[in-house]
This record gives sequence, C-alpha cells and structure tokens, in this order.
Amino acid sequence: MGHGLPKIFLEEIFYARINLLKRFMKGEQFSFEKLVLEFTRATPAVITYGPAGLSGSIKMVGFVPRKELIEEQARKAVHYAYDIDRPLGLGEVSRILLEEFYREDLLDLKLIGGLEMGFRHSWTNIRANRRATLLYFIPPDTSFEVRCSVDIHDDSGDPYKIYLNALHDMFHKPRRGRSNYPAYVFHIEEIYDNSNTREGFGRMIYPITEPIQKTNLT
Repeated sequence: MGHGLPKIFLEEIFYARINLLKRFMKGEQFSFEKLVLEFTRATPAVITYGPAGLSGSIKMVGFVPRKELIEEQARKAVHYAYDIDRPLGLGEVSRILLEEFYREDLLDLKLIGGLEMGFRHSWTNIRANRRATLLYFIPPDTSFEVRCSVDIHDDSGDPYKIYLNALHDMFHKPRRGRSNYPAYVFHIEEIYDNSNTREGFGRMIYPITEPIQKTNLT
C-alpha cells in the first residue's frame, strides 16, 4: 500500500492481529495463556523520558485511519459503539472491526493510536517533548523497538480522539456515558528488530539505510 514498512514487522503487529479477529469471528475458543500471548501484539510498553523521569507504561494501541478518512471513520465508530442498543458480542465486534475498520486500504500503517488513561509519567513526558518509543515483545523471541514522534488529540471534536474512544468502547462498554480520554497518535520514524534472532539484536529495519549484512554466528 505504499507505506514502505518492513514485512516482518507488519506480519507480527498487523496481519497476525487481523487473523486473531477472524478466529474470534468464527467463535474459536482460546486458552487464557494463548489469548494473553496474542494480545502482546497490541500492548507495547510506551517508553518516555522527560520531567517525570525515564518511564515505561503498557498501553493498548492500534493503527488509525488515513488522514482523509478519519472523520468518516470516527462517525462510523460512534455509530457502532453508541447507536446500537443491544450489547455486541466478541464475534460480532470482530466482524465489524474486520469489515469496517481494520482494513489496510483504510489505515495509515505509519500511524499508531492509543488512549491516555493514567495521566502520570507518560502523560507528563509526552506533553513535554512529544517523543516516545513503543517496545513490543511477543514471547519467546520477537521484539520491535518503534521510535516515534507523538501528537496529542484532546479537543472535544477531534476525530482521532472520537475514533479511538469509540473503538475502545466497542470492546469495553462504559457503565455510564462515553469514554473521553485524550488520544495519542504515534508517528513511526524508526523501527529496530530487537528479536533474539540472527537478523535481530537491535538492527534497524525502517528506514533501510544500508544493505542487510548477514553474519554467521556459529
């Protein structure tokens, strides 16, 4: 789709998540251990530094729509999250996400969105310098370090804030009202493969600055 991101990163962080939603939609059952493992693809540690010191916080994140589509997608997310009276089951929510939201033709795969719910270290640091690193770890070996600049979306009518809160509420229906958390949009600048593999150990994989040199580690 012209994003230029490395296949190894997208396979683990995007396409594997799509596959999980397809399995939810079909009603497949998972052990607790398997489910927890799969959710590591969506819950990196957000590492920041600033007035609150060096910090790491686990947050659930996901790719967000392209800029020209965000307002339309935000309206659609509001409809599914709040305009449907009956509760949506996991299979139905998964179908809606696959058909209406988690589609590569709708998303900007260089933008990752999340919500701020704690208002402590990450909030203080990101507001101060607009920088963060997302550290993904998918046991036993896979890890990516994603260095980002960060936008904060906290205006009441901001479509990114509306979209991310509505998608959150599709899964976690609030007891009253609607979620109204500030939203982060992380702009991917660099990706490092930190996996315990021959091609990992901190090798930059985005942007590619030089040919990959494979070495014999035996």
